[in-house]
Amino acid sequence: MDSNKIQAPLITFVPALGSTASPYAGMIKIDQRLCYKCCADSTPVFAPQFSVKSIAPAGTNLYVATIHAEGIISYVPCGGGCGCSKAQPVSGDVEVLISATSVPTVTITPGASINALAATACQQCTRTFTSATPLTITVATA
Repeated sequence: MDSNKIQAPLITFVPALGSTASPYAGMIKIDQRLCYKCCADSTPVFAPQFSVKSIAPAGTNLYVATIHAEGIISYVPCGGGCGCSKAQPVSGDVEVLISATSVPTVTITPGASINALAATACQQCTRTFTSATPLTITVATA
């Protein structure tokens, strides 16, 4: 594997407990390996954008909504100083299974993202970035 290439993000959707009717609630989590180590005490800036990419049948009364996430992570690498920031693009999809009697119309409304770096105790730099964004999914059928 070429370590100079941007690795694909790991994007997951976790439904909220108790969210049993539209609009549904959940959390989209994006985990990304940064190209350069970042100071563990300096959280990167990231404001992901979300869109419904497609809706496809997945079985009887089941549909898959593909949600696209993209944005730019801005961060200062370890030892980089104030004038040496990095910008790393993030782009990927997550699939959400929807139960509906006909092809649904799906709209999404994101909340404020919570960004963090994952570092072990005493670790000053890390490449592991994570972002969690609450998401409301509204499903309507004709």
